[in-house]
Amino acid sequence: MYRSLPLPRLGLALFLAAWCWQTAGAATPAVEDPSIAELKVLDADFDRFTQMLQVYDDPYYLPRIKVYYSALKLRVEAQHKNFDQLKLDDVRYDINQQVQRMSRAMQPLLTPRPTGEMKLQVSKLNPSPANPADVKAALEALDAAIVREEAKARTLPTLHEDPMARIARAKQGRAELAKQFTKEKWVAVTKDLDTPPRVAWVPKPPPYVPPPASTNP
Repeated sequence: MYRSLPLPRLGLALFLAAWCWQTAGAATPAVEDPSIAELKVLDADFDRFTQMLQVYDDPYYLPRIKVYYSALKLRVEAQHKNFDQLKLDDVRYDINQQVQRMSRAMQPLLTPRPTGEMKLQVSKLNPSPANPADVKAALEALDAAIVREEAKARTLPTLHEDPMARIARAKQGRAELAKQFTKEKWVAVTKDLDTPPRVAWVPKPPPYVPPPASTNP
């Protein structure tokens, strides 16, 4: 025959069982709805789109982008009412695509705007050695061209020939022209200065020839 537990022991056992069940339930974290985190990310993307729209100033595309904005807003609201992971990914893609296009359009130009500086090719000048005014104007134009080309030469990559050698020849020719201005010397100096630097020739390596097969037995 089974012996029944006394009432105090039975109550203690029931209390311990209930406490263990509550502890086990508290240790297991509640599973969060995945849609909550996904909707937060979607709202962040749409907020970024809203901020970008406030600073975008292209008058041609702005009306069209506002139409896209209204349509995307409806799609975002639809996700809050009826969450669908696949449709949410599509909405996020369309939002980020518009933001990237607007950001790209607002970036500074890769090519700088043309300046008002006159870049005269001195080799096209035809000064007369017998006219002091022509000689003075020609040497001043040559000085300006040397300064301009020297600044450009300092930024050229090492792939080119030494660009400073061309500047040194121009300066030496300028000094010779100041002593004795001749038409032949003027043509030689200015033509060399106006000629763009050439790419240094690099010989191709010889083709690979495999070593002969070993004939040792």
